[in-house]
Amino acid sequence: MKLAIAQLNPRVGDLDGNTARALSAAEEAASQDADIIAFPAHVLTGAPLGGLAASAAFMADVQAHLEFFAQETPIPALVSCMVIATPDDDDDDDDDAGVSLPALFMANGGEVELVMIPELQEDDECLVMEIAGERLAVLHEEHFAPEAELAGINVLLEMSADAYGEPTACPAAWGQLERTSSVAATCHSFLADVNLCGAADTMVFAGGSTVTGPDGALMYAAPLDSEEVFVFDTYLGSGQSRPSIDSVKMNPNEILWRGIVTATRDYMLKNGFSDVVVGLSGGIDSAVVACVAADALGGEHVHGVLMPGEFSSEGSVADAKALAENLGIDTVMVAIPEVVESFHDALAEACGGSVSGIAAENLQARIRATYLMTISNSRGWIVLNTGNKSEAAMGFSTLGGDTCGVFAPIGDLYKSDVYDLARWRAEQGASIPAESIEKPPSAELHPDQLDQDRLPPYDALDDLLFDHVEGNMDAGELVHEGHDRAMVAQVLKTVRRNEFKRRLEPMAPKVTGKSFTAERAWPVTNAWVDDSFDAFVGE
Repeated sequence: MKLAIAQLNPRVGDLDGNTARALSAAEEAASQDADIIAFPAHVLTGAPLGGLAASAAFMADVQAHLEFFAQETPIPALVSCMVIATPDDDDDDDDDAGVSLPALFMANGGEVELVMIPELQEDDECLVMEIAGERLAVLHEEHFAPEAELAGINVLLEMSADAYGEPTACPAAWGQLERTSSVAATCHSFLADVNLCGAADTMVFAGGSTVTGPDGALMYAAPLDSEEVFVFDTYLGSGQSRPSIDSVKMNPNEILWRGIVTATRDYMLKNGFSDVVVGLSGGIDSAVVACVAADALGGEHVHGVLMPGEFSSEGSVADAKALAENLGIDTVMVAIPEVVESFHDALAEACGGSVSGIAAENLQARIRATYLMTISNSRGWIVLNTGNKSEAAMGFSTLGGDTCGVFAPIGDLYKSDVYDLARWRAEQGASIPAESIEKPPSAELHPDQLDQDRLPPYDALDDLLFDHVEGNMDAGELVHEGHDRAMVAQVLKTVRRNEFKRRLEPMAPKVTGKSFTAERAWPVTNAWVDDSFDAFVGE
């Protein structure tokens, strides 16, 4: 059997474009004499669909495009697509409304056959079909089959939509092939996993489709961030060329970098935008965001705005200019001190005599946001937010200030991750100045200000936040894990208190285990206090 797998990057709701892309892949596979082609989950509709799946008009359009694909495909094709189904196919009750579920279809010779609705299958059911004299078993996304069902299978096919942050995503890039090798070797069959690539809203699909031989050795690994069609021949077996794991395994920082670059690129281009504007402070966060944008869109589509204030250092301005020169992006400088002073004069009486303390600090951030949003409106550019996950967790930001923007490329990365990415990217070529990486982080909103004046050191803070957010550890577990008790109490209280801020921050692409904007939404109105510190006493 010659099986083609097509790693594609669909756009949500672009039924015409997605269908055309799938047909092009089928034609390429046919030119290589493939017997059948398999696509990732949701290839015709894109994902996630959200409320689109509840639209009867959308679902009818999906069915029409599926039928058109079946008429035009030059070879048989396995396609994952949404279908309106009821939990019980034998239920004739007209009042029992159907729900949209992902299903598997065989498109061939102008006909469309529904072959499986995984969510309605029994645990011991698996789709098995014969192609070119060999047995092909098909699994869809999270659907699994017991080992007994896979006896005598020649090819096990997984049609996936694995995203960053999921344990099964891009195993070859991480060098974690234990699962695929074990499944293939145990079943004595080829294991082909075909996955989506690209991004939509907060989801970043990890690409990295693979084919593993019956001996458990890797036969093929697709890129993380681009489309590709691969055809393999089961008759040739181990005679086909095979990449070494060293040739496909990537640096973890490169994997994350490609993820946020892909997310930024697809958010912009799939939504019809071409240019971005970034406030450049000379600090690490804005430097990394500007570099991500330049890698995603090209430096000519990135525009930096320098907004020095009363407490900005000459070094910060110099660092921002050096970054812009390295990336080939244009900049404009619009200072804020005179505008800040005019706001102080205008608001002094309303604020009880003067604008001081935290209000005075935040005023600077809000004026900078006004500059950025006005430029955005005037030029049609999108403001990229420069906040990170550590700041979001601790509420270390200004509402209406540095929370402005519509997309936050590094919003799911802890500050320590941002530094690691900056160092890695700087090693790849002229980009982020060493000074931006080496100097202590500061918002420069009052004299000699440092982030560490109000936050624990980022290395200790990020370890604690990771265990709490990604690891779901409560206070007692965190102390038992070795975190300082006083810091645990302070951090957990601060994280809980700032849920309202996180609800108002721009969306961030999910590239770690648990995203604030995509998954971890605690109630804003929440009086519960974690007092589980003594839970592990005596262990």
